[in-house]
Amino acid sequence: MEDSHELKKPISTVRFGLGKEIRLYLDELVVTADGKEIPLSLAAIRRLTLMPGDPTPSKLILMADLDDDTNIVLAEGMTNARDFRAMLPHLIELCPDLQLDPPDMSDQLWQALNNRRAWNITCYGAIILVLVFIYVLYLVVTFIGSHH
Repeated sequence: MEDSHELKKPISTVRFGLGKEIRLYLDELVVTADGKEIPLSLAAIRRLTLMPGDPTPSKLILMADLDDDTNIVLAEGMTNARDFRAMLPHLIELCPDLQLDPPDMSDQLWQALNNRRAWNITCYGAIILVLVFIYVLYLVVTFIGSHH
């Protein structure tokens, strides 16, 4: 089974963490974590559920509901929302009957990425503003001290 994956080229790959990845092939989804590979036939997947992680919401949990009424956790602690969002159109193209939970998963991932980017800009802006304020305060104190 391992050799068959090495011969095929994945359509899309999502890497997250050390040695953890999700690879999408034409007929299956392969999840690698902790040195183990979990191959899942695309035809066997009914629904993909994406949830925020419990202690850290930015570390996503990806679960799959299979056609034999089992539920399997595919990825825990997934932080690569950008690549996973890029994989979604390929998944939907290969499995048009695939249900996504939430149904607007791609839009929510895009919104999360934009929120993170806006938060980073806000943090960097606040740090720069504090540094400029400290520098101006230093100049004022120096100016007052030189005139006394």
